[in-house]
Amino acid sequence: MKKYALVLAAGKGTRMRTDVPKVAFPILKKPMIEYIVENIEKSEVEETYLVLGYRREVIEDILGSRAKYVYQEEQLGTGHAALMAEPVLSKLEGHTFIMPGDVPLIWWKDINRIFAAHEENGNDLTVVTAIYDDPKSYGRILRNQQGAIQGIIEDKDANEYQKTIKEINTGIYIVNNEKFFPLLNKLEPNNVKNEYYITDMIELMRKDYKVGTYTVRNNSLVMGVNDLYGISKAEKYLREYINKEHMLNGVSMINPDTITVGHNVIIEPGVTINPNTTITGNTVIKAGAIVGPNSEVHNSTIYENVQIKHSLIYDSIVRKDTTVGPFAHLRDHADIGEQNRIGNFVEVKKSSTGFNTKASHLAYIGDAKVGESVNFGCGSVTVNYDGIHKHQTIIGNNAFIGCNTNLIAPIKIGDSVFIAAGSTVTKDIPDNGFAIARSRQVTKEDYSKYLIKPKTEK
Repeated sequence: MKKYALVLAAGKGTRMRTDVPKVAFPILKKPMIEYIVENIEKSEVEETYLVLGYRREVIEDILGSRAKYVYQEEQLGTGHAALMAEPVLSKLEGHTFIMPGDVPLIWWKDINRIFAAHEENGNDLTVVTAIYDDPKSYGRILRNQQGAIQGIIEDKDANEYQKTIKEINTGIYIVNNEKFFPLLNKLEPNNVKNEYYITDMIELMRKDYKVGTYTVRNNSLVMGVNDLYGISKAEKYLREYINKEHMLNGVSMINPDTITVGHNVIIEPGVTINPNTTITGNTVIKAGAIVGPNSEVHNSTIYENVQIKHSLIYDSIVRKDTTVGPFAHLRDHADIGEQNRIGNFVEVKKSSTGFNTKASHLAYIGDAKVGESVNFGCGSVTVNYDGIHKHQTIIGNNAFIGCNTNLIAPIKIGDSVFIAAGSTVTKDIPDNGFAIARSRQVTKEDYSKYLIKPKTEK
């Protein structure tokens, strides 16, 4: 049996109060739709189709060729959205997993379980249900006395008795392509919103085909996200799942309720994550590293035994046995060498440093290539921007950059160079050179009395 997926992702999501399509809204810094597609890719599904509408180019930019697309120019309900895929999927022999694009916590193993139950029961349509203590706003499952599903009533169309039913429709289905999609043309908009509902397919199909249900045990996996509060709930569940998996794998998390780790992050056993730390994107953290407290790491690689405190690291590499922080900022592909010290209030941008280099406090290293065993004094700056273009600074091995030194790029500093404190260097310095670039001090004795007036006593 060939397996497909159809994700209904055409809506705007007005309750999100944003121009961003709902399915593109980020959860832990990753678009909601990516969680869904990643889990579909891990499952037994062979091809994924998305129904797009509002600002479809945003979704296509996110996913690229990872899915195939059909379009719903006017949003007239879930049945109408599925009908947009009918010309394609009705011709494909097999079964399709249909789901909304706002159910980001769906897990690939559950997709496989639902397919297995669908196949074992010989269903032509399987409706995925859940039991909610508070089913408000969800469609209710209607069953006959024998327990067989008879239909689904939307909350807005339900009577008072039907609203007491706790079994709800998750909006997830598995369908037989050749039997389901041709029948979509028979749907009618007999509801308050005058829309075409997939739920009405149950009545159409159960006359001639087998319709069954699959009830999920973990409701959070099928929760829909409709507003920013829903985003916060999804993030809470996702954080708990991810942190639990890492801790069981040997990662020490101090106060894990305050730690956020993204879906794609790889953390090796033996890492310690301290409180109030966020790690997202395609980050990799190697064994022995200590990250946090109060730190953020995104799309970066942290090597063995690195220590990071109270710092921000974006799109960068920190190599083993290096310390970062407190209050350091690495960004834009900074590549920090082994046994470095990047200390208090140091920013490194689009630069690389060699072995045993130190910038202990109050320095800016931008667009620079720095050698081994270089020491940056307090207040050192690579002046990389002339107001129009960025320029590179190159510093050799064993250089000593004195406190409050400005290196005006483009510039090359040779090996074993010593630059005196307070210098503004505008010319290249050869190997073993000593540079001092500051005005001679002039002291005028007994002169300040003309500049500073004494305070008048009260």
